[in-house]
Amino acid sequence: MSEVATLTVTPLKRASLWLAALAMVLVIGLKSHGAPAGLPGWHVLGWPVLVASLVLAWRAGPVNWFRSVVLFAWLIVLLFVTRIDGDTGDAHVLELALSLGLGVLLVPALVAKYWLREPLDYSWFSGRWTLRMWLWLPLGFVLAYGFMWLYFNVLTPTLHHSWPLPAGDEGRTEAMWRLFWGCNFVGVWDELAFVNFVFVLTHRHFRFGESNLAQAVFFTSFLHEMAFVGWGPLVIYGFALVQGLTYKRTGSLFYIVILHLMIDTILFYMIVNRWYPGWGWHP
Repeated sequence: MSEVATLTVTPLKRASLWLAALAMVLVIGLKSHGAPAGLPGWHVLGWPVLVASLVLAWRAGPVNWFRSVVLFAWLIVLLFVTRIDGDTGDAHVLELALSLGLGVLLVPALVAKYWLREPLDYSWFSGRWTLRMWLWLPLGFVLAYGFMWLYFNVLTPTLHHSWPLPAGDEGRTEAMWRLFWGCNFVGVWDELAFVNFVFVLTHRHFRFGESNLAQAVFFTSFLHEMAFVGWGPLVIYGFALVQGLTYKRTGSLFYIVILHLMIDTILFYMIVNRWYPGWGWHP
């Protein structure tokens, strides 16, 4: 993706972006976590922040920035009414498929095309892969394995409880297959929602560095609520920044999805081996 040639970033416009990011943290990132005394949830603070973001975006202009913030607000509202966790039961899988698949992917794509008049990129391929891109795949895998091992075994050793699996043999294989496909679904969804949606729309109005920092807040908030507690925000935020940078340099959604799915394979392996020590790679 090329840098935007001319950008007018006013204080109001910048404030609207970061208030939207803060609202994502309060409403989604801390959705099921303890709130200050006297509050039923962090979202009580988050909703006024989100309204303020919309008001400032409206005043800051241009109209397409306000409309982009409306889409971010839609994302936050939809995620708030969706149960976000590692459960792989039929009802929850259907809920996630409808809410995340249709609500967060299809609706914004149509709105961007027909209301913003600026379709999302969907740049799946961008020329031939360079030698550096090929080398980054195995190197990224090795680095990710090291970080994930440290995360699961040292930093947050109870992390695997975020993905409940049967204690005994009954239903174990089916549960692991559900977990495997669930990890892959969420991995693809993450890139489409936070890189191809949040990052792409933000990068049309802000320079790369700031837009990447902002999309990583959205990315991290969602995954913190879903499962990645403890040291998760730090680990995920770094990963999200790398994915945004990789997308900018390669212009290829397919490439960053491949990277993400490679890491999700490691994630699946770590979860299952924490539940069932000594287990191999496959259900």
